[in-house]
Amino acid sequence: MTLVGHELPEYYQPGANLSLNLEPTNTLLFLRFLRAFTPFSMGQAILVELDPGNDSSVLYLPQTFILKVFDPKFFSHRLPKGSRPARPWTLEAETTAAAARKEQNRGRDPDFEPWRIPEDDDAPGWEEWYYQNAELQYHAEISAYDRLKVLQVTTLVHYYGSGLLQLSQRSIAPHALLLEYIPDAKTLDQVDPKVVSANLLHSLLETTEQFGRLGIVHSDITPGNILLSPGNRPLRAVIIDFGESGIREDESDEEWQKIVRINRPGIPPGCASACKYFSGM
Repeated sequence: MTLVGHELPEYYQPGANLSLNLEPTNTLLFLRFLRAFTPFSMGQAILVELDPGNDSSVLYLPQTFILKVFDPKFFSHRLPKGSRPARPWTLEAETTAAAARKEQNRGRDPDFEPWRIPEDDDAPGWEEWYYQNAELQYHAEISAYDRLKVLQVTTLVHYYGSGLLQLSQRSIAPHALLLEYIPDAKTLDQVDPKVVSANLLHSLLETTEQFGRLGIVHSDITPGNILLSPGNRPLRAVIIDFGESGIREDESDEEWQKIVRINRPGIPPGCASACKYFSGM
């Protein structure tokens, strides 16, 4: 059995080889694992580098980048909390859930209905529930990056594409995003507020205002989802992690503005004095 916080698997050890099927071309991409950014939560951020054996068609990618993997095996929700019991991953339960999904023709549909909450002793049911939530997170994130292209490389990281991570001895191939790696970045709560300029914080304010106009609400702007680079004297600020974001669909202007207002971020907790500039948000 595996719980979040246990030892990382073989494929997440330094030097391990990974393969990814890029979408939509199904091009096989060979990668080498460098580092995991732990603790994992709903998505797992790992640093990878391109293997020299790759086809030249992937030369648009940098040598190193972040792979954000939506593998339900590592969801922090599996850990016990209060009255919630531990829900450890097992290959048997994952295989049973995957077989039922195939038999019932439940694929990777972004418009799926939320899966029912299983009974406590229904291990395959919980694997399906975690799988569907992983898919929901993935579709929210790629939809957000698609709508926010104009902000990439400035106040958002560069989104290079997505694919399916091929893992041995697993019954699923989790979705993964290919994202820009900012090597000298620190999260907002790790940076001395005195070195964060008002202009940088104002750029974050302007970015969050553009989210609504572009049909996105982030819903999870916290200090850990704001990166500053370089950490000792920041010149760039970016917002990350759109797995909880909401996407505008057929809402009227009035309905959407109400959603934007409800989800408007306040002062992120733990930001100290630097976050006084967020008070106007």
